[in-house]
Amino acid sequence: MISNFPDTPKWMTAVIIVLLLPVFQFPYLVASAPDVSTVKTLVWIYPFYCLVAAWLAWQCFPQRPALSWILLALMVMSHVSVWCLVAMTPSDLDVIV
Repeated sequence: MISNFPDTPKWMTAVIIVLLLPVFQFPYLVASAPDVSTVKTLVWIYPFYCLVAAWLAWQCFPQRPALSWILLALMVMSHVSVWCLVAMTPSDLDVIV
């Protein structure tokens, strides 16, 4: 299918790639995650969510740049939340889970 829409600019592609770099810490996150099934599940879902969010942000930027920035902001917040989840002690997790 041929599209008449403009391509995503190279600077935006670079921003998306830079925001995806924390996903490469996935093996460390899995190894450091507390042995709680909910936490392990969220850590395993995390890279797939980030890849899908980045791809959607890249796809929608030419038509809807605001939506693209919102997706990237949510991805950054997911990076922070997964790191906080992995850094918690099991006693702290008992309060949450």
